[in-house]
Amino acid sequence: MQTPSVQMALPWCDVIWRKGSTLLASQSTGLKHRFIQRRLRRNGLSHASGISTHMTARELCTLYDLSCQAPANARAVEIGSYLGASTCYIVAGLAERGGHLFCVDTWHNETMPEGTQDTFGKFQDNLAPVINLITVVRKRSDELSGSDIPTGLDFAFIDGDHDYKAVRQDFDQLAGRISARGIIAFHDCWWFSGVSRVVGEALSSGRWVMAGHVENLCWMQRPPDGQK
Repeated sequence: MQTPSVQMALPWCDVIWRKGSTLLASQSTGLKHRFIQRRLRRNGLSHASGISTHMTARELCTLYDLSCQAPANARAVEIGSYLGASTCYIVAGLAERGGHLFCVDTWHNETMPEGTQDTFGKFQDNLAPVINLITVVRKRSDELSGSDIPTGLDFAFIDGDHDYKAVRQDFDQLAGRISARGIIAFHDCWWFSGVSRVVGEALSSGRWVMAGHVENLCWMQRPPDGQK
């Protein structure tokens, strides 16, 4: 007669476990967010979370995580900086490693839903506290010359024009410059077919493997030596 009561109790245990796991995950996310906010403040970037952006808080925090995992004296590139929200998080992470970020953008918003406008002044104001950790390359990404960005990149973030041809060109431009253990990340990898197509082509080539994703942000690495 005890078996039915035990069987009825199992679903309640499952519910309690699920609720507990969700609470712990929420607390963990909250702790990480507060930790990153302290790192931003330490670099004079406490305003970063208030900068207008098309990225979520989780995606921005992930950019911080990815950049601060780079090796010492890391070099990174961001294509598509807009007002600098993502830039702040990347630079805050790189600052932990003595790194440097190259920002590529026209700051004319040609492909932004807000419409064409010059946002360079706002970007400069937002990044003023860490301007020594940034090299601004005010060009279209398809106009970059070989000397505009370095080779041996440890991290690259592509968030420019989402048209397939543009994303493909950005990826091809950076892929050969990524170090053996480097990471290349894409925003809007699920919502825009141009971005998802490039990601799919890179993975199907066997020269890259998916390393992770958070919401609409994904990142890839080269496969370990000997694996294709």
